Formats: sequence, structure tokens, C-alpha cells
Amino acid sequence: MARRSRPRTVQVPPGATTVRIPTQRGTKNAPPVFVVVSESRPTLSSRIARAVGGWAWRHRAAWAPTAYAVLAYILTTVIHLIAPWMVYVLTPAAFVPLLSLWWIQAKDPERIRERPGCFLTAAALAWLALLWAAALVHYGPLTVPLAWSWAGLALTVQALWLVVRRSK
Repeated sequence: MARRSRPRTVQVPPGATTVRIPTQRGTKNAPPVFVVVSESRPTLSSRIARAVGGWAWRHRAAWAPTAYAVLAYILTTVIHLIAPWMVYVLTPAAFVPLLSLWWIQAKDPERIRERPGCFLTAAALAWLALLWAAALVHYGPLTVPLAWSWAGLALTVQALWLVVRRSK
């Protein structure tokens, strides 16, 4: 006669169903496997969070500039609190996009003539974003004009991103 141990009783929360999966042959001392599945329906807030999270995941490439803008706002706020001296680094760094545009024009003018609008727009937006970051580090995240300029920059970059992605 085979020795079989009696299954232990498992405390099941109210409203849940247990399904016992029998052990496989050849596993003598393996404990039984129980799967506990809740029968309660998800709450409205969890359903909304799941729907918004799924939508954001499916469209993550299209909304990347907005995510980067939010990340930039949070990081510059943290830099304002931790290292306000970074304004002296960010202010000169704001002119790097304009200098790189000048460098490209000096070294390879044909490259600028191919798509002058793309280079000028990218350099101008990068210059404005770095100036905004320097101002936010200096004045703080609660300055209303800086918050509105952040929203305007984020909206502009998001719109240009969607147009450029659509045209490809």
C-alpha cells in the first residue's frame, strides 16, 4: 500500500476559490501546489489605472517627449533643491546647441542646406530647453512663468514629434 500523506488545510480568504493541482508522479516528498484565485471584481480605480497604463504602454513611443519633459521638470526641481550652484554649469551649456549649429555650418555647409529648418528648429528648442533648465534651477519650480514656458516647450516638442513621426 502506498504511503500518502493527508493534504494540509490551507486558510483561504473569504471570497476566494482554491484549486488543488495534484503532484506529479515520481515526486515523493513534494508539497501539494495550491492556486488561490480571487473572485472579487477589481475596483473602479484599479480598472481605470489598468486602462490608462495599457494605453500609455501601447503609445509609449508617440508620447516620449512628454515623458522626457516631465522627467526634466522633476530632475531640475531636485537639482534646485540639492545643488543650486548647477545654474553656473547650465547657463554656459545652453549655448552648446547654437555653437554646434555654427560648427556644422563652418565645417560642412552642404549638410545645413539639405534641411535648414530641421537643424535650426532642433538647435533653437535645445537652446530654449537648457535656458529653461538653468532658470528653473536658479528661481525654483514654483515660478509661474517658468511652469508655463515648460508647458509651452513640452507641447511644441510633442507636436513636432508627432508631425515628424507621421511624415516618415
